[in-house]
Amino acid sequence: MDEFLRIVSNGQRRQTLLELHGRSVQADGGVTIADPTENCTEESEIQLYHNHLPRLAEGDYIVWNQDTGEVRKRPKFDEIRPLLELLDSHADELPENRI
Repeated sequence: MDEFLRIVSNGQRRQTLLELHGRSVQADGGVTIADPTENCTEESEIQLYHNHLPRLAEGDYIVWNQDTGEVRKRPKFDEIRPLLELLDSHADELPENRI
């Protein structure tokens, strides 16, 4: 449980996981991360690509193809899914911008 809480402790990483959790996967099992420049500052884009996605890949939650931007959920993603569902289902009960 400590590992899961560490993974979701960062807001941007938590949002990335929730986005992946909520997206339907393509027929081949992957999703493409949306162009982060639409909703992100340059700093958060750097953090996404140089910190959060590599950390999630290192933890075996995802496989990330840096060339295509495609992210695939690994079997370990299912271990954190209940926590993501809990956070998502109670998002309206948390202070604004806390999920």
